[in-house]
Amino acid sequence: MRARMWVAGLAVALIGLVSLGNAGRLDLDGQAPAAATAPQSGSWTAKTHPEWKGDDVVPRLQLSLRTPEGRDHWGFGVPVAELTDLPAAARAGVVKDAHFTLTRDAGAFRFTGAFDRGEGAGRFTFAPSSAYLSAMAQFGYRDLSGEQVMRLAVLDVTTAFTRELRDAGQTGLALDQLTRMKIHGVTGANVRELAALGYAPLDADTLVRLRIHGASPDVIRGFQQAGLGPLTAEDVVRLRIHGVTPDEIDALAALGMRGLSADELVKFRIHGVRPAFIREIRGLGFTTADEDDFVKMRIHGVDAAFVTSARADGLTLTTADDAVDLAIHGRRWRTR
Repeated sequence: MRARMWVAGLAVALIGLVSLGNAGRLDLDGQAPAAATAPQSGSWTAKTHPEWKGDDVVPRLQLSLRTPEGRDHWGFGVPVAELTDLPAAARAGVVKDAHFTLTRDAGAFRFTGAFDRGEGAGRFTFAPSSAYLSAMAQFGYRDLSGEQVMRLAVLDVTTAFTRELRDAGQTGLALDQLTRMKIHGVTGANVRELAALGYAPLDADTLVRLRIHGASPDVIRGFQQAGLGPLTAEDVVRLRIHGVTPDEIDALAALGMRGLSADELVKFRIHGVRPAFIREIRGLGFTTADEDDFVKMRIHGVDAAFVTSARADGLTLTTADDAVDLAIHGRRWRTR
């Protein structure tokens, strides 16, 4: 329950992000449009529970914000410690007149409303930060609407985060790329670490894709230490998607299968060629079977049980091709 709740909360539901648009080019005057500085308002609901915690195991409040007429809707989890003046009773008791604040780099949310045994509702206002808007204009994000600034606040896209990515070489990012990088945990440190491993330059979409599939620098180092490489970023993603691990590569090498390419390893995973399968087949006497033979055997349903049954019926199978031919064409061998 807790995990489901906070996976949804921490992903910010991705609702309302489709209209973020593209950033403009760098403009050094740093002036923010008047629309961006106008306060926003809407309604909020919230739920809390002592067991609802994020990956950092701190209590959180699950907030849901809606602007008038339901134009925008965001759901996100906030550590209780970040909510200034949130009444302690809000998490379990009854609070009829609650006033609390969430301050982000992009601006401040001020909430009024009530709580009843961990569930709350009321109204909110959001006041953008002029300093934040001026700083973001320096990075090239000049034509921000009020709704966009509020989304940046919900996602906690800070000027420090934006500067860190720029300094790591991620320049000219569209606003939707910037927010996706925040959502999926791409940081300047992550970009630099990948570059040190030979993965540079990488575009924003590739960096996000690597994060989505858990292709971290540590994972890449593991593949390199297992003797696999050089790999493209797409190779690493494919290996992760299909569940290839350095341990499996080591196990295959121990069976004499060294120097397999990313394509061959992915093919093994797709067709179910595992180290245990290889050991079983070799144990039946197919000692000359190679990578292609193992894949063909799996495709046509040849396994230890199939071979053992055929031999029990008096059929002589001496090669992988014999076993595959039997699986495809039927039993036309004769007892010798």
